[in-house]
Amino acid sequence: MGTSGINFSGLASGIDTESIIQKLLTIEKQPAQQLQKQQKSLLDKSAAYKTVSAQLLAFQTAGIALNRLRSFEIVKADSSLKDNVTVTANAGAQIGQHDLVVNTLAATQKIGTKTFTSQTDPLGYNGQIVVNGKTLQVRDTDSLQSLASSINAAQTGVTASIISPDSTTFILTLGSNNSGAQGKISLADSGSGTFLSSTLGIFGSGSSLQHAISTTGAASNNFSDSATSVGTLLGLTSPPSGNIQIAGQSVSIDLSVDSLSGVASKINAAGISGVSANVKSVTDPITHATVQRLEISGTQSFTDSNNVLSNLGIVQQNYDTGRELTQGTDAAFTIDGISGTRASNTVTDLVAGVTINLLKDGGAKSTINITSDTDTIKSQVNEYVGAYNKLVDTVQGFSQYDGSTGKTGALFADVTTQNVLDSLTSGITGQVNGLSSSFSLISQAGVTLDQSGHLNVDDSVLSKVLTTNLKDVARIFRSDGVASNSLVHFVSATGNTKPSGATGYALNITQAAEQASTTAGTAQSQTLGQDETLTFGGSLLGAGTVVPFENGKSITIRAGSSLTDVVSAINGDASVGKFLSASVDSNGKLKISSRQYGSSSQFSVISNFADTGTGNTTGIGNTAIVVSGKDVSGTINGETARGTGQFLLGIQSGGKANGLQLQVTAATSGSLGTVTYTSGVAQFVVTSAIADTDATNGILTQATNSIQASLDGIQKDAAALDERVKAKEDALRRQFSAMEGAISKIKASSAGIASLASIPTYSSSSK
Repeated sequence: MGTSGINFSGLASGIDTESIIQKLLTIEKQPAQQLQKQQKSLLDKSAAYKTVSAQLLAFQTAGIALNRLRSFEIVKADSSLKDNVTVTANAGAQIGQHDLVVNTLAATQKIGTKTFTSQTDPLGYNGQIVVNGKTLQVRDTDSLQSLASSINAAQTGVTASIISPDSTTFILTLGSNNSGAQGKISLADSGSGTFLSSTLGIFGSGSSLQHAISTTGAASNNFSDSATSVGTLLGLTSPPSGNIQIAGQSVSIDLSVDSLSGVASKINAAGISGVSANVKSVTDPITHATVQRLEISGTQSFTDSNNVLSNLGIVQQNYDTGRELTQGTDAAFTIDGISGTRASNTVTDLVAGVTINLLKDGGAKSTINITSDTDTIKSQVNEYVGAYNKLVDTVQGFSQYDGSTGKTGALFADVTTQNVLDSLTSGITGQVNGLSSSFSLISQAGVTLDQSGHLNVDDSVLSKVLTTNLKDVARIFRSDGVASNSLVHFVSATGNTKPSGATGYALNITQAAEQASTTAGTAQSQTLGQDETLTFGGSLLGAGTVVPFENGKSITIRAGSSLTDVVSAINGDASVGKFLSASVDSNGKLKISSRQYGSSSQFSVISNFADTGTGNTTGIGNTAIVVSGKDVSGTINGETARGTGQFLLGIQSGGKANGLQLQVTAATSGSLGTVTYTSGVAQFVVTSAIADTDATNGILTQATNSIQASLDGIQKDAAALDERVKAKEDALRRQFSAMEGAISKIKASSAGIASLASIPTYSSSSK
């Protein structure tokens, strides 16, 4: 092919010049074959490195599972009578055996109305009722069906449904969504209303305490705060008022204006002998929210007026005969001979870390066994060993040599992967630094290395040591920290953390963690002289610190509130109470503290009244107070550490304690002993895998990058060779073209000479 793209090979010379050119080019291209061979070898090696890296990361995953904090604290639970009791256990649950006898199961309360002949006819009543502290509007067009829908939509903790024993009989039932005595339904007509008592026919005569406190007191329903009027909290349009009787003495209560604190103040002001009232901040047993409730001690004698006590939830009108279809009762049982009760048949706090499901009562004894789940632990150890062996198989597979063919694997005689494997094997089978030589090798836990380089598990040995020496086995495999001081707790470590050895790392605290806290300037020795509003801000609450505290949270505490009421109002506020805690200090002053520790716990507070010093204000004053907590600070092993709240983290680059995190709960600074840190063989694998596959400095990464650089070089050499071959081809074609041209000219000249010889000649005589 000529440079013009047209080939007239050998037209003049008769020589097959194209064949000659191709043969010459074949010789010229011979180095390309060697480049292709090198390229394939490098690509195979790169792929092998990636496969080894993937298997190393799979080994790392097995190491992570074995290195988890509670990986050796897995327990299992079993019941001897699974038809009566079933059990499950969480990691860390306390091992032991318990005898459980279920006497009665917990039940949910269910209330039924009188019978109706239609579920769709209007009931003809207009007014309000209170269900579990929520007000529902009843309209005269409501039927049983629409009433049930309204109750269910209100999410009062009650499920309403209609049952029909026959085609002309309908009964509305109200069932509690929560079992036990604490799930009892609170029902009340509003004020002088008669919907529940007459229209639905639920109530009979008389009343009883809804929330008795032992045998000497009573409590109200739970409310979201103690400063807002009860009528407002309930959502009543016409809150009732009346003269209730407590221990035979009259107390005038108006729920349109009286808050829980106000009701308590009125009861206390009545001077009833032996009777006192206060508002307490409690945890709702169902929602687990911090709420407020009125508690009256010294009597259980109450007479309602205009449903005031019923709306408060202190008393419950008695149900008419047959209306309480099932009672809300607690489960009753004995465990190891000790009597107990729970509101639910699912019990999570009877034995720490164990969930017990009560299925059947009747007094039969179920034996509950909580034991270490050695089968799961052994499975994790075997997965770890299996992942290591797969890595060994992978490396050995790529390193093979076939003597009969002379063929070698992609990583034959490769130093990089052999170093990775040798390092892992040495670290795994060697002594764990910092542990006693009496138990510091995986071989002592039944894991040994055979001549082929694989790990083997002796199940009998592993089972025995897990049964007799679980904690020491755990320390061989996973990282662990043991503090000499009970106020210091090991949290975690990283691959940068070096084992401390038996002497441990010294811990010195220069600043103990502190909560943000402020105390009122003057003690509140009297009830509040007027409504007082406390406004809270600061980063802890997601608000500003400059008055008026952008996005701040305000609490208004009603006049007549005691210091106890103020504390309850702050602790019970849904927006403030979860961040701040109020209490009374030793001098009788209001103290407000953040619930968390550290510099991030900044908050601010201001009152709308100045601290007059007269004792009838909270004492906070109308000048903004801004306070912040302090982070723990100190050193670990004499190295730099950073504190966040109560947590101290070693951060000194290259330091032995780098990455070691501790929780320090001490309230004072100074030396807090030592922390002995050991890095087990599972942590060793995690650390090694991170180092070997690091995206920048990992040995396998660097080897792969080196191969890629060589491949890039081969690519450049191949491109350069292509250019040389192309140039050679062009030169050859020019040369042969010139030759053909020259031959063509010679032939043309020869033809001309030959033609001259054929021309006739004439003599002069013929002229």
